[in-house]
Formats: sequence, C-alpha cells, structure tokens
Amino acid sequence: MKRKIVAVMLATAMSVTLFGCGGGSSDTASTDAAETEAPAEETEAPAEETEAPAEENEEPAAEEEASTEEASADSSIPDGDPSDTDMTVLEGLRVGFSQCDNMNSWRIAETESIQAAADEYGVELVFADAGADIAKQASDIEDMVAQGVDYIIAAPQEEDGLQTAFKSAMDAGIPVILVDRGINGTAGEDYTIAIMSDFIWEAEQVANKFIEATGGKGNCVILQGTQGATSTNDRQEGFMNAIEGTDIVVVADQVANYTMAEGQSVMENILQAQGDEIDMVFAHNDDMALGAIEAIKAAGYVPGEDILVGGIDGPAAAMEAILAGEQLCSCSCSPLFGPISFETIARLEAGEEVPTEIMNEDTLYDINNADVSLGF
Repeated sequence: MKRKIVAVMLATAMSVTLFGCGGGSSDTASTDAAETEAPAEETEAPAEETEAPAEENEEPAAEEEASTEEASADSSIPDGDPSDTDMTVLEGLRVGFSQCDNMNSWRIAETESIQAAADEYGVELVFADAGADIAKQASDIEDMVAQGVDYIIAAPQEEDGLQTAFKSAMDAGIPVILVDRGINGTAGEDYTIAIMSDFIWEAEQVANKFIEATGGKGNCVILQGTQGATSTNDRQEGFMNAIEGTDIVVVADQVANYTMAEGQSVMENILQAQGDEIDMVFAHNDDMALGAIEAIKAAGYVPGEDILVGGIDGPAAAMEAILAGEQLCSCSCSPLFGPISFETIARLEAGEEVPTEIMNEDTLYDINNADVSLGF
C-alpha cells in the first residue's frame, strides 16, 4: 500500500478533547483528504476528583464541577469498535510497534491490546521489545524503517535517545505515533501524534487522597519508576507539587523501575532503616505499590493501617488490594491503547484531521469505587 505523508497543521481556535483530562487545546495532524467529524471516544472521567490537571490552566477552577459532569457525559471506554471511523482502510497495512519493556503487567496488557486490535483490523504487526534498553529501542525503530512499515507506534523508554530513529521514520514518510510516554520534541517534526495520560494529574490525585487521609501530616516514601521516562518525571512533579505547603515529609525517595520485585526489595531496605518512621508510600505505579505492600507485611506492619499505600494504573490486583484495605487508592492509567491507536491510524489513512496530542481520561479509585475491572 502506498504510504501517505502526514502533514501537521496548527488548529487555531480549536479545542479538542478526544481523550482529555479536564480539556485542553491540541494541534492536529492530517492527510490531504477532506475533514470528517472526529469520534468522541473517551475513557471514564474523574469520579473522585474534580480538580483540573495542573498543566492545563485554561479551565476555570470555579467551573470544576460543571466541567467534570460534561466530560463524564461524553466519555466512554474505547472498545475496539469505533462507530464513526471507517476501520476497513487498515486492512493490509504493516504497522511497527516498539515496546520499551514488555515485562510488567501494565506493559504486557498494552502489548496485548495493540496486538488484538491489529488482528481485529487485518493489520500485520511488526513487534519489537527493547527490554528497557534505549539503544536497542532506537535500533528496533531503525529496523522497522528499513522494513518499510506504513506506521510506527512506539512506547518510548525515555524522553531522550530516540529522536534520531524517529527522524529516520519521519523522513521516510512513516508517521510515528507515541503511546503512553512522550519524548523531548515537537509534534509534526519529531513525531506525528502522542496519545498519553496526564501523569501530573494522576499523581496529584493520589497526593490529595493522602492529604485527606492523614490531615496533611506524616512521613512519606516515594518509589519512582524508570529514570528519564515522561511518566516518572511528571508523576514526581505532580506529587511534590500537591504536598507542597503540607506537613507531609518525604523521608525516602528511591527508584524501583516500575516492577513489583524492585518495589518490594527497595521497600524492604527502607523499612529496615526507617520502618517506625514511615506513614505512607507513594509508588509511581501499582506494581511497585503491590511490592511495597508485600514488604510492609513481611516486616510486621499492617498495610492500610500502619502504613498507607497509594499507586497509579488500576490493575485488578490493585483494586483487590484497595477492597481488602491494604491499599488506600489507585489512579487509573489504562494500558489499552490498541483501539485508539488504530482508530487514529484509520483516521490518518482517511485524510482526517487528528489532534497531535490525545489525552486519556483517568479516575481515582478508593474503597468507595474500586469494585470494578478496568480490563487488565
């Protein structure tokens, strides 16, 4: 199939919230064909919090409730059956998917979602797992360019290190769609479209739950994800911003690379040194939070009573921990990027305008609403 060259255009005076946390303006990407109406698919709007993301300043604070209700009214979880897009244009395409590290439950769910959507729409998926190696991921992407794929979907390991590989793709006329993490670069120049969650907002919601539960007092441990990743940088920023001005003190802040095993081992070491001083643990994802819970129990403490634990992602195991009283909360961050990724590609194939930034809606879950399944 002849590859289409995607041109990026600035959409002036246009506010797009296909997948927006609280709303925000976006640029658009399109091919030469006529515009058609964009699908209004969204994930579930925040149910527990109405505070807008810190990085989106255009939404008036006084209208938080109305804005949240509006988002809720228009939102739905992507189900792989986009009703307003001709998905038949995907059949026969070859699409590369560069996964940064297919080892934790969230990443596996993401890969499975993209593979399932590719199978559903008759797309040949060229898959590569970088194994958390940024150099290998760059090489994987260069290989996809050499193979002449029609599109590249990439989950970047870090914000820097892939720019040259992405330039090779863009120069070859291969659109690059970033999912779940971003890079340092400009849409339309360094990549085509980014589909992400508002990581700052997610961390703020967990921090606010800690403040509510503790009265804004206590000693906190932070378990960080992969260094240099957008999600890590933004979640750290969001949490620290939210606790500023409170009496919550960070007494330990260490990297555990988004894995349950490292979350457990790092937390074990922290507990040995500071166990009686710790009141709460913020983990950048729920795999690390669940590892921390195991370490807390092994050290003779009661998670949820002696030490509060909060995380991000919303897998079934975290929901179970919340319902069991072992985890305080989890802010969702869906890994199910398959439907929206291939809907985006279908719209580009059809020549539609597509936002260059598509933001997922996320929700804070606690004991009051955790009796749900987010599909992973």
